[in-house]
Amino acid sequence: MTRPLRALFIAGLLAAATLAHAEIDRPAAESLVRKSGLWEQLSGVAPQVEAGLQQAMDKADLEPADSEKVRISRVVAKAYSADRLRATSTGVIAARMQPEHLEALRVWFDSPLGNAVAHAEEESSSNAADSASALKEGLRVLASTPRERRKLLEDLLAATHAAEGMVQLTISTTVAVQLGAASAVLGATVPLPERARAVLEAQRPQMLKEYTGLMLSSFARTYAALSSEQLGAYVAFVRSPAGAAFNDVSLEAMDAALSEAASEMGRSLPGTRDGSNI
Repeated sequence: MTRPLRALFIAGLLAAATLAHAEIDRPAAESLVRKSGLWEQLSGVAPQVEAGLQQAMDKADLEPADSEKVRISRVVAKAYSADRLRATSTGVIAARMQPEHLEALRVWFDSPLGNAVAHAEEESSSNAADSASALKEGLRVLASTPRERRKLLEDLLAATHAAEGMVQLTISTTVAVQLGAASAVLGATVPLPERARAVLEAQRPQMLKEYTGLMLSSFARTYAALSSEQLGAYVAFVRSPAGAAFNDVSLEAMDAALSEAASEMGRSLPGTRDGSNI
């Protein structure tokens, strides 16, 4: 083997070894999911998706029979079950999280501030069933927020990539919901997924602008109980190597879990028709 080839071969082995160890065991990943608050946040997804599916069908003047509605509800509950979403998210975090960040993450999540942040996010998620009221409350809090604290909220929004993440989740989930809503009703025209996604992708810049404002008001409501000093410490954590890595992997985990669930729902909804259950 020539020297250049030998060097490339060794480099390849080193890269493979690095990739092989760029993961953590599943119990450690589940611990992070639980301590971060993501575990509890995933428990309330199914009712929100079902409400969104109903709105999509209403908007398209699609009215399933009562018997079909019962089956649709079961399909959504199964596809977006907390156990399923948690399992997928935990698997992604186990595969993608670097072991060298574990100790710093444990220190953060076991700290009083880490616990306070996780609790605030869990509370915000559980109280967000009435999205209109939540938005109104967030706008009210944001309007009375001093400039210095608003800057901290903007820094947190930028560091977490929350607006970008919501846009991606919205596009993926909306495509699945639209396809599923149409396929669940006999005689409805099912749009091509590529066409549905292209329409939404064209709206990405506008969606990002709108979600930036919405997420800022949501952050104002979610972290209202934290002092500005605590909020600044949270921003510093998210910007740290461990915090940034976990934030990015968490977004990947959420996207994977919700996309998988949306695909499952889309495949199962046609079977909810009365004609499929004779």
